Amino acid sequence: MALYSVHLRGSGLQALAEAALVRQAFSWKAFLLGPLWLAWHRLWAALLLWAGVYVVLIAAAQTLISDESTVLIALLLQSFLGLEANRLRETKLAAKGYHLVEILAAPGRDDALVAFYREHEPTDAAAADIASPAQGNARS
Repeated sequence: MALYSVHLRGSGLQALAEAALVRQAFSWKAFLLGPLWLAWHRLWAALLLWAGVYVVLIAAAQTLISDESTVLIALLLQSFLGLEANRLRETKLAAKGYHLVEILAAPGRDDALVAFYREHEPTDAAAADIASPAQGNARS
């Protein structure tokens, strides 16, 4: 089972509809596709930092360090990105106003969403208010 953190922005039913889930595990996609993964998730500052570190690594590889050391350092950098990728996503969510609500264990992302929505079902009164907002104003 995987762990998922659930993040909401604000409260209410709209916040529940916009819930963001982040898997708490090593990100193989970030490890293998580093800059593409960062760009896909719009983590621009991290992408610039990644590019800067690799420019320095390439420059150092030509004069200061051996080829084997370059490969090892690149592998370590990609491993670090894979380990911290989801923390970067959580930081971006926090900057957008999301806050951590819950951590769930589920076999997959969809199962985690279903479990979260089952725990946070709206009350019947709130659902009735949403279903018919104009009925309260129709009285004359």
